[in-house]
Amino acid sequence: MKLSDIGEFGFIDRIAPLGLIRPAKVIRGIGDDCAVVRIDEDTCLLVTTDLLIERVHFYRSWGSANILGRKSLAVNISDIAACGGVPKDAFVSIGIPEDVEVEWLDDFYDGLAGLAREYGVNILGGDTTRSLADIVINVAITGVAGCNETLFRDTAKPGNILALTGPTGLSAAGCDLLLRGEAPPGHWVETLKAAHLNPRPHVKEGRFLAASHACTAAIDISDGLSSDLNHICTQSNVGALIFEDKLPIHDALLEAASYLGRDPLEWLLHGGEDYALLACLRPDAFPAVKASAAERGLQLIAIGVIEETPGMRLQRGDGHVEALTGGGWNHFRGRNGKFGGIEIRP
Repeated sequence: MKLSDIGEFGFIDRIAPLGLIRPAKVIRGIGDDCAVVRIDEDTCLLVTTDLLIERVHFYRSWGSANILGRKSLAVNISDIAACGGVPKDAFVSIGIPEDVEVEWLDDFYDGLAGLAREYGVNILGGDTTRSLADIVINVAITGVAGCNETLFRDTAKPGNILALTGPTGLSAAGCDLLLRGEAPPGHWVETLKAAHLNPRPHVKEGRFLAASHACTAAIDISDGLSSDLNHICTQSNVGALIFEDKLPIHDALLEAASYLGRDPLEWLLHGGEDYALLACLRPDAFPAVKASAAERGLQLIAIGVIEETPGMRLQRGDGHVEALTGGGWNHFRGRNGKFGGIEIRP
């Protein structure tokens, strides 16, 4: 059997039972945005790690080392945000090919440290080694959250309102433009490229949702809206209905769809790497929480509802309802989904 037969998440399911040796104080191990370990009665430690590999996740020609350094940390901070936590301490390891110059590395670490300062994160260590071909970046980060406020994927309830803290699809469209290698000049092009190369972790939004005590479950949009929603549905044993006409569509996305001849819905649903949060909220509390978010300058966009019957559905603009499959990124399989998608290839 090959990894492509079971995919990234099938592989994770196979190894998950092997990880827990000392269960005391471990609230969550493999299978969520962060591992969660109780520190004391009120406080939980959050731990997460992520890899970025050249020619799988990025090309050096796409942007500066500074921007890559920022993204390398941002994607990890986003996992802390998804659990409603505050990021604290990071450890950065990097595999370096012989053709990488010291000045490139200086710029990379300047970018990483710059984002760390913005979010109050220490960089406390890591490792360096030689790589035979490509740059390999691994960041591990810790965070903290109140144990009674930590957000998980498997606690969604039927009737919950599904809401986003920002638009989706911009990063995927930006990646498509970068892969194409050419695009007309315009602000919309730079907006989309920046969404892919320099994402913003939604830490304020995550803390707000956790403190509201109205959010029952959350996840960050890293693999794609449909894929990450599928994680919530599968782990919570629920279903979901998404309304196409409620999905926020950025003007830049419409420009890209026209230029590339694409259906913007495939980016919205299956794009990935947007790092907005997808939250499930109690319907009775949602109006007040949405209003409170707006007062703080935060977005909370209702796009659907959690249903009791497992499975995901999409209600199109004309009212027709059809099955929705998780079609975001899945390592070892690439992209699968009704609307196709993108894949970075060596």
